[in-house]
Order: sequence, then C-alpha cells, then structure tokens
Amino acid sequence: MNDDAELLRRYADEGSESAFSELVRRHVDLVYGAALRRTSGDAHRAADVSQQVFTTLARRARKLSRHAVLGAWLHTATRNASINLMISEQRRKARELEALALGSANDAGGAGLDWDRLRPALDAAIDELPEADRVAVVLRFLERRAFAEIGSALRISEDAARMRTERALDKLRALLGRRGVTSTAAALGAIVSSEAMVSAPASLAAAVSAQALAAGGAGIAGGALGTFMTTKIIVIAASSALIAFGAGAYVGVSRSFDAPPPPQAETPRQSQIIASLRQDNQSLKDEVGRLNAEAILQRAAAAKLAAQRAASQAPKGSPIGMTPGELQKSMMNYLRQIDAAREQFQLENNRPAASIQELVGDDKYIRRIFPLDGEDYSQVSLVPGQPLSVTTADGVTVTYDPSTAASARPDMSPAQLHAQEIAQKLAPAVRKALDAYRAANNGNSPTKDNAIALVPYFETPQEGADWTEYVEAVKAAPSH
Repeated sequence: MNDDAELLRRYADEGSESAFSELVRRHVDLVYGAALRRTSGDAHRAADVSQQVFTTLARRARKLSRHAVLGAWLHTATRNASINLMISEQRRKARELEALALGSANDAGGAGLDWDRLRPALDAAIDELPEADRVAVVLRFLERRAFAEIGSALRISEDAARMRTERALDKLRALLGRRGVTSTAAALGAIVSSEAMVSAPASLAAAVSAQALAAGGAGIAGGALGTFMTTKIIVIAASSALIAFGAGAYVGVSRSFDAPPPPQAETPRQSQIIASLRQDNQSLKDEVGRLNAEAILQRAAAAKLAAQRAASQAPKGSPIGMTPGELQKSMMNYLRQIDAAREQFQLENNRPAASIQELVGDDKYIRRIFPLDGEDYSQVSLVPGQPLSVTTADGVTVTYDPSTAASARPDMSPAQLHAQEIAQKLAPAVRKALDAYRAANNGNSPTKDNAIALVPYFETPQEGADWTEYVEAVKAAPSH
C-alpha cells in the first residue's frame, strides 16, 4: 500500500483524485478529533476546521510530499485553523456583547472527571512537546500505529520507537499535570488511545475530498492562494470554486486534447453537494452583507468617540477609537499569529524563517500585519518557542511568551488565571470608573459585595461588560 508521501506525489504530479481521497480517508478521524477537542465539542466547527486543513493539504501537496510524518503536520495545521476560527468567534461574540450592552451568560457546569477534564487540555499540551516527541505521540496514540510503523516512519528501530514514545508520554503527563490533570503514564496512554480517536461523520470524508480537490486543483495549476486567510474567506472561496465546478467550469491541471471530451453527466451525489454549497454560499453572502453593515456602524461610532476624546483623553499616536487596552490586545493577537506562523514554517522547511517577509504576504502564512501604534514587527524573534515583543511609539512594550501563554502559573486555578487576565487588561479603565463613582457618591467606593455597581461608570459598554465578567470570575475562583 502506498505511503502518505507517495499518495501526495501522485496527486501533485498526476492529479489523482483517488490518491487524495485515500489520504483524506486515512487521516480524517485524526483531524476531526483534534478539531472537535479544540472547538469544545462543536461538530459543525470541527467539520469547518477539517475542511480548511485538507484544502490546505491539497494546495501544498507537492511541498508536503517531502514531509517525513504527515500526521504531525496535520495536527499542527488543525491547531492553527482552530485558533483562527476561535479568534473569529470571539470577535463575533464581542460584537454581540457590545450590541447587547451588558448582556452576559453564566453557564453553571459541574466539574468533569477523567476524559471530560483531559479533553480540553490534551492538544495544547501536545503542542508544547518537542517535534520528535509530538510525532511519536500523534502516531502512537492518535493514529494508533504499531511501534514497528513508528520506527519505520522515524527511521529508528522498533525498540527505540517504544522508548521514545514512553518518554514522550511521560513528558505529556507532566505538561498535563501543570494544567491540573494528574494521572499515571499508563492510565494517560490508555484513555488517550481509547477516547482521542474520534470517528468523523460518515459523509465528511467524501465532502472534504470533493471540496479540497476542487480548491486544490487550481493551486497545482499555478494559482497559489493564501493559506492563512480568515475562516470566512476560505469558506467563501471554497464554496464559490465548487459552485463554479458544478456549473460546468473546468478547474484543474491544463491538458491538451485533440478534441474536447463530452461533458459528464451530473450524479445525484454531485447535485446534492452543489445544492448544499449554493445554499451555504447564499448564507455567507448574507453574513458578509451583515458584517459590512456592522463595520460601517463601528466606523461611525469610532469617529464619534475619537471626536469626543481628541482634546484630552486620546493617547498620542493611538489609532482613532481604540483604547490602550484594545491596542495591546490587538498587538498581542498579531504576536500570537506570528508565533503560529513561524512554527509551521519551521515544520515545513526544517529551518526558522529568515525574516518576517517569509511569513507575511498574500501567498504566505499571514496575509497582512498593520502596525497600530508605531510598533515594528520586523524585529521580533523568528525562532520557534522564543518570546515575541514589540514596542509602540510611546515606549509601551507588549510581549507574548509561548512557553507561559498556555500553561500560565501552575499554582493558580483556571478561574483565578481568567480573573487575573481581565484585571490586568481593565486596570486603567477601573481607575477612571472608580474616580467617577466616588465623584457621584460623596467620595465613597463600592463595596466588595456590590462591585457590579461600578458598571455604569465605565466609558464604554465593552469595559462594563468586561468588568461584569471579572466580577463573575472572582466569584468562581477558589479563595485561599
């Protein structure tokens, strides 16, 4: 049976759809399972992430055919696609929260045991493993390969593969322990092997193959599209390409024929897929229209806010309508994207990026980076795992450290960490709100039990919503 690299070469060189479909069938459970864990069990989002990953695989088939272990690349690509999707979802939820002013939800869920506790932390811990250990864990526990197969993939003996896998599992157990998930190595291996391997829906492999082949064929012919596009743009591009395919447009490798072949009859399955994609495309068009309308309203609100604050409150050099906290949050998001891009570049090219230009561009990992306050992203470290820092024109430094971002402090609970993050972000706004509250209440401050009374004194509804979230996080955090 052909291995993964041979199947990719057949698809890249010959346009073999059967080879690509076999690749999808082999790995769709791995990708879907990782996406399902990273999206908190949302099957629809997991299917979207799976589609993005295999579309990227089709577009980069020739380059990735030289990759030693395709499963490890797919796991990393699933992580990046899930991050982009969840960031997009968080932004959407933030807009909805602002529109509803102070609307908030407080889900009361009981603490899970065993797999329920392990599932949300598993993939983040796997991400922190060194490359060789991550490959061993993915092959053994997510793809359930025998030690002989692992040794063959890594070009080591079966016994060496067993020892490497055991050491990798022990490291994974230690990383999970820092997240409050404790277990023996044997128990961890057993539960990951039995629970992490998720069967994708029966129809997902066929749908993924069809859409990825249509989207990837154009890339093989010479039109490389940007991989790190936003989730919505990727879905729109893939849907539009497939609709064009169903309508009769030829997308694929150009070949010369003496006479054009007769058009193939459309199968019922193709008709069903095309009808579904047309419906999805219309929904996406409606969503784009709604987002454009939101953007117009946001720009108008930003211009109004800037006019009110221009005289005294707007910091020098800040973009119109953005508070210092919003600026730092946006810069932190850029640093997170650069960290994911430099790691994937290292994985695909076996070397770190030489400059930021190798990561940013229409056909690269990040489409655009726009400096917000005079910061220079060309000087950030491009070595995977190293902290990234940028400094604004006013001398404010924002730093993202991958080694501590996921695990943070091991001696703090998740609720305490969440409260700490909100407090750091809101500190300047809280001081202003306290001053306004005291001025309106004869110099008195709100009591600890009545902290929510501070909400009306924040300058923006978003700050008030963040304060409400902080108060709830403090209540949920265990006291010491």
